[in-house]
Amino acid sequence: MLTVDSLWRARHRIAQIGKKRTGSPRILVVGVCQAGAIAKATRYLLPDAQVDFVSAFTAGRRFAKLADLMAHADGYDHVYSSIYLPRFKDGGTIDTLRTHPKVRLIPTIVFGAYHPDLVHVGIQDSVTLKGLISGPMGHSHSAITLYAYLAGFSQAQALRLFAEPVFERLGYFDLWTDSVAYLRGLGAQAQYDLDTHLTRWARRGCFMHSINHTKLYVVADLARGLLSRSGVAYPDCDLDAFLPDDLGGQGSWPVYPEIAAHYGVPGSALFFKAETRRSGPARTMTRAEFVAAAYANYDKRPREVLISQRVQGWRADPATVDFLREAAGRGSGTIRPAGRAPSLAAGSLAGHAS
Repeated sequence: MLTVDSLWRARHRIAQIGKKRTGSPRILVVGVCQAGAIAKATRYLLPDAQVDFVSAFTAGRRFAKLADLMAHADGYDHVYSSIYLPRFKDGGTIDTLRTHPKVRLIPTIVFGAYHPDLVHVGIQDSVTLKGLISGPMGHSHSAITLYAYLAGFSQAQALRLFAEPVFERLGYFDLWTDSVAYLRGLGAQAQYDLDTHLTRWARRGCFMHSINHTKLYVVADLARGLLSRSGVAYPDCDLDAFLPDDLGGQGSWPVYPEIAAHYGVPGSALFFKAETRRSGPARTMTRAEFVAAAYANYDKRPREVLISQRVQGWRADPATVDFLREAAGRGSGTIRPAGRAPSLAAGSLAGHAS
């Protein structure tokens, strides 16, 4: 989609035709939302460089074959790509692209510990997001709210489930170690050691807007890291002071106060909804408003499309069903041993929208 920003860049590029190059690098960034934010940060770090971005969501239309994209990459000094690519007619994949001598992989940042209730609903098709259900927070949904809806709980009963004993039973306080291990694996996949970054990010509090949308300083660190690994020098600057937080503008899932207290970070019960043509201007929603909006959204859809592996696991476990009925105030009369709900796996949070 054309934006004012892209039009001005095109106008500037046309104005440079015929002018002598200053030696600044030409950089191509390919990928999804995280890659787009990294491209913008790189433009601020290297104001004289040519930094172009190709969205993975439109790359398949622009380049019919991966070979075409690789030929396009030949015109750049450095190419940074996330692992998410569309289906190309020649069957090319990220494993093919990464053989290009100029390509470095961007480490995908997925971290679920701060937002353990966030799930995606539906069946995703590759990186296109086709098949996923959109709700009041876009493709981000609350597992607890979806469970309550499918179980026939009222909205008031659903709200009772947002409580520390329920979070404890569902394993919401136990994801840190698995999330760190999963993030390290994603870094290793891109041959990028994320440990130093992770330590610095965690010291600043919650570094994610959602399980796969990072905060601004994460994007800035990755842009600097990629340039350093490519041997590209850049001046010191405080990107936090002037770089727009594009990923935050796409909405921000709260760190529930109970989760925040567990990790010692600021928390909130307000959901920040992004501005969209369909849902209107950006605004915050209380838990009650969010649950009401989610229920209204689910009412419009066939139950068979309201699919979440995690919620299905809870619904298939009798002890969890009894526990949640009791917690919601709909006592079943047969309370099974407490135990734990089916465990959460950090890998289940992976991908652009898993």
